[in-house]
Amino acid sequence: MTFIIKDPKAESFNYTLDSSSVELTALVDKLFEEIKLNRHKVHKNGLKLILLNLIVHKGSKVLISRDNNSKRLARYNALDVGGTAIKTVTDKLEKSEYIHFITGKNLPYGHGIRSSIQATDSLNTLLKPITLQLTPSELVLIREGGSKKLIDYTDTPRTLRIRKELTAYNELLESVNIELRDLSGLTVLKDLNHQVVQRKFIDNGEVDSQGQPLFNSGGRSSAAWTSMSGSDERPNIFIDGQKTVELDYQASAINIIYKALTGVVYAGDPYTISVGNVLIPRHLVKQIATTSLNSNTVEGNSSAIGNAYGELGSSLKAEDKLKFSQYKDIKKKITIKDILEAFLTKHYLIRHMFLRGQEVGNRVQCLESDLVFAVVNELTKKSIPTLTVHDSFIVKAADKATLDTLMTTTGFPDQDLVKGLI
Repeated sequence: MTFIIKDPKAESFNYTLDSSSVELTALVDKLFEEIKLNRHKVHKNGLKLILLNLIVHKGSKVLISRDNNSKRLARYNALDVGGTAIKTVTDKLEKSEYIHFITGKNLPYGHGIRSSIQATDSLNTLLKPITLQLTPSELVLIREGGSKKLIDYTDTPRTLRIRKELTAYNELLESVNIELRDLSGLTVLKDLNHQVVQRKFIDNGEVDSQGQPLFNSGGRSSAAWTSMSGSDERPNIFIDGQKTVELDYQASAINIIYKALTGVVYAGDPYTISVGNVLIPRHLVKQIATTSLNSNTVEGNSSAIGNAYGELGSSLKAEDKLKFSQYKDIKKKITIKDILEAFLTKHYLIRHMFLRGQEVGNRVQCLESDLVFAVVNELTKKSIPTLTVHDSFIVKAADKATLDTLMTTTGFPDQDLVKGLI
């Protein structure tokens, strides 16, 4: 077993995965005998789930729990795999040198490092030829507010519709080839296929007339392309061998609020702010606005801004260092409180939405995600594949005009959630 420091690029283990792949079944049967597992159903399902995660997260470390008592709700556990099976199979795979197992560490103040696994070259050789047809047990997830614990629910018309739309979207993504290439566009650096797009909501305690969660908080999705650096990597994504472009909603969170409360987006750049005769860097205004949408107090907002820019200061990227330098220069002349007040004064029509805490921020995020997936659904109906990154879309360059039109004309799919924000 090896100890390492925390890896920010490690992926989360996904219990919802399943596949009908004949090739995968054959590999599970082969490895079951080779690494000397003995409980046919339990260990084969555990082995299958581990292999699925390693295939989906090609080459990456995958965070994993070693808790024998670890359990998942049936809704989120496609193969009914428990903690004991995971622990047994990972031990056998490591002993047979099919995985690197990196043990976690218990550290104080919530800074512990979770254990992770990573396929060795010998296992990657066996996994590479496998063609997956992923059949996840659940695409609509909801976690307990304030924690990462997934909770069960009874389907509502909203969850049924979202699941149906996500199923169609995932089937479209499964039918195309998605790659990250080098600057020349000729060499494939990373295979981005076999990604499952799920939407992850937060239970904020609000329920419908039947007592079920409203699914009006959170709702974002994640995939391999979400965590890529936009300026360095995402421009080099190819879909079916074609170059792509990325378009985003400008000032998305602010304009979501304007659209919900006034019916129209803000005319101009909402982040252009001056205090006195000093023009504030746009990135700082945007950071202050975004943070204040999730903060309760001015003091809390200022502290969060300091933390965010402190991280930029330790970055190796020239762009981040420049932002940090500009932040320090502004701080010598003007307080974060004064910049926030100038922003709220400019946006007096919606200022009551700020400094109300994480709950309001999560509800705005849900409306933002709803609008993004409304566009995704229209593109899917036209068989146009797209990759989403929060408020932006990546499509083949040939599909840019269609995306442009849909981003302008598509509205919120659930008007009741829009009314609930007001």
